[in-house]
Amino acid sequence: RFINRGLKEELYKFPKIEDTDHEIEFQLFLERYQLVEPLIKERNAVYESLTYSSELYVSAGLIWKTSRDMQEQTILVGNIPIMNSLGTSIVNGIYRIVINQILQSPGIYYRSELDHNGISVYTGTIISDWGGRSELEIDRKARIWARVSRKQKISILVLLSAMGSNLREILDNVYYPEIFLSFLNDKERKKIGSKENAILEFYQQFACVGGDPVFSESLCKELQKKFFQQRCELGRIGRRNMNRRLNLDIPPNNTFLLPRDILAAADHLIGLKFGMGTLDDMNHLKNKRIRSVADLLQDQFGLSLVRLENVVRGTICGAIRQKLIPTPQNLVTSTPLTTTYESFFGLHPLSQVLDRTNPLTQIVHGRKLSYLGPGGLTGRTASFRIRDIHPSHYGRICPIDTSEGINVGLIGSLAIHARMGY
Repeated sequence: RFINRGLKEELYKFPKIEDTDHEIEFQLFLERYQLVEPLIKERNAVYESLTYSSELYVSAGLIWKTSRDMQEQTILVGNIPIMNSLGTSIVNGIYRIVINQILQSPGIYYRSELDHNGISVYTGTIISDWGGRSELEIDRKARIWARVSRKQKISILVLLSAMGSNLREILDNVYYPEIFLSFLNDKERKKIGSKENAILEFYQQFACVGGDPVFSESLCKELQKKFFQQRCELGRIGRRNMNRRLNLDIPPNNTFLLPRDILAAADHLIGLKFGMGTLDDMNHLKNKRIRSVADLLQDQFGLSLVRLENVVRGTICGAIRQKLIPTPQNLVTSTPLTTTYESFFGLHPLSQVLDRTNPLTQIVHGRKLSYLGPGGLTGRTASFRIRDIHPSHYGRICPIDTSEGINVGLIGSLAIHARMGY
């Protein structure tokens, strides 16, 4: 899946790179990329302590904007370790295997908790593709709040205004407009009087800034980077889950959280307050997703392309300053991709040395599932409820085979007839 789809997806994200004077433009031609067969055999890679990998070649072009001349060359982006028929990779002569990770699937989940007065408080938790969380909650007066940090919350009207919606659009697209109007006092109207005012109020609460901050482009960029990019990117899976849970028909390629999502989520939250709708069981396997080796390799490939972009940008600027004529092959180095994958297979907690005690242990090791790792849980913070056997595990995850000690219940194995769907 990574070779057939993931490579293309990440290469399409690679931007066109210009020098500071906007005279030269570098770009990749994604239609012409090639992953060649490994130069050595698996056995020789083990004997000679080498990595069993394929070289990735991509066609790249350098365009001079003044003359519209273009120089096109095929460049070596780097080496990608290849998986063999056993599902393992050979890195520096050592058989290594990448463990599948279980994560909370991105989307929205509703739950109910009792406050200190014994009254049910309903919340909707929006989980992004990066694992960031935002919460919508409804209080005893049926006012809806968006929690932007552990201690700070803002009115949902301020959040929607900061995302570009005006009051008329909000009221026209909800089932319970009278509830939104019920907590719209003069102070609230001033906050949402314009998008700029809403962004300033949002920024004050999110960054816990005192005084009167002034609206600026840098403030918007900081809010975009620290909040919206981390907590509002749903991804393909999150968009599918959000559409299914809230009965929306937003196109699957629209992977960011929209005001329409927030409004539908608020409507469902109000319905729960009035005894309509259902709560979610976050520990059910239907609300989990498997982060497989393909996803992990794609993430690392995307990271290496970001590093390559920085290298190319710096090299172009350096060549222009020294009055040299750059070529695509001179601009691109294979170091970012090669070192990224070497670091991943050598240091990532989900990349492990294959247990080769006997053929059975090899099979079991390849079918492991882990809640641990980056973006997941830790052995010290995972609750007993997460570690416990859930009814949805039967026939999918073995209820017996798990680690002992601090990681009990956090590392398991696929059941014999279990299959992973994408």
